[in-house]
Amino acid sequence: MGVRDTLGEVSLGEDELEMKQAAREFVDRHVLEHESHIGLTGEVPDDISKTLRDLGYYGMTIPVEYGGLGLGHLAYCAVLEELSRSPKPVWNLVNCTNGIASRLLARFGTGDQKNTYLPGMAAGEIVPAITVTEPEAGSDVQSIRTTATRVEGGWSISGVKHFITFGGLADCLFVLAKMKIKPDEEPGRQRFTLFLVDKGNPGYRIARYQETMAGPPHDQAEIVFEDCVVGDDRVLGEVGGGLRAVFSTFAEERIAMAIGALGTSRRALELAAAHARTRRAFGQTIGEFQAVQGLLADSATELAAARALTYDLARRLADRTVQPHEAAIVKLFCSEMAGRVADRCLQVFGGSGFMAESPISRIYRDVRVLRLAGGTSEIQRSLVAAALLKEGA
Repeated sequence: MGVRDTLGEVSLGEDELEMKQAAREFVDRHVLEHESHIGLTGEVPDDISKTLRDLGYYGMTIPVEYGGLGLGHLAYCAVLEELSRSPKPVWNLVNCTNGIASRLLARFGTGDQKNTYLPGMAAGEIVPAITVTEPEAGSDVQSIRTTATRVEGGWSISGVKHFITFGGLADCLFVLAKMKIKPDEEPGRQRFTLFLVDKGNPGYRIARYQETMAGPPHDQAEIVFEDCVVGDDRVLGEVGGGLRAVFSTFAEERIAMAIGALGTSRRALELAAAHARTRRAFGQTIGEFQAVQGLLADSATELAAARALTYDLARRLADRTVQPHEAAIVKLFCSEMAGRVADRCLQVFGGSGFMAESPISRIYRDVRVLRLAGGTSEIQRSLVAAALLKEGA
């Protein structure tokens, strides 16, 4: 299996290690032979999707009573690291159903809301989409302009959301909006509420698909809400508590993004090491050149440090002892690390790595978003610096 480091796995118990190994075997046996095709087309073969469902991967963190496996965050991270060695279309939907959406429902949803959505998400039959980002509001969530105006029996939502992952596929949108009790009042800066909007609900439409530099598989969409009316039973959590609810998921989201960076970087290093062992130039394998060895060694070293850091924080997350700036440190370090590792590994491949059909080319493009999504690297640095300055360090 090439270069392997186990730093961080000391945090895992026997059951978690077994689940991690099972996920690795699934990827090795069923996915990697389709790696180039999936990376180019975004199409996941039906047998892979079926196996993901059969193994329960869509509902890993969803409570057992709703059809999930009920795994803790550390076990989920262990499995996700192995799944993220796959092309992103394979593991991204798994991360979506186990991520912010299911956690928001589990923590803040009513009994009816949980029964309506969680079993379908656990079975891979309901695709959720977190609908927060807007043209004028990215990392600055409080600057969103989408409003929810009080109407008889419910709320009327109007506004524009964009860069919404799975926005065009979603069966249920989790929409963050500012509240307006009266139509003519200015929406309060702190009064945010989360709403559940089902596919087919009148008043919203997919304005356009937004292809990223990583290509079409990621299905980013711009969504327009025009007097989209939902009932009071579509409020998720407390009225006015939407921002607090979203913020409560940030640590888990950022650690999960760091785990995805680890798995993707590991795959890049595996590919580069295999290429260095077999590619010959000037009468010898390129792995015999010291310059190439340096590219591989530096990547392995950074990856080992990132894994140890991330698994330590993932373990502590179960005890609710993780501070916001600590999650920011992990997300910042791993996302920046992934970019450097992907760049070095592409360099090992030379010109062949620059070709679109090369898996390393796909990885290089995929990891670039990690420094943007879930809060930019600059935002993470600000959180870390603020904590240091507050402590007087």
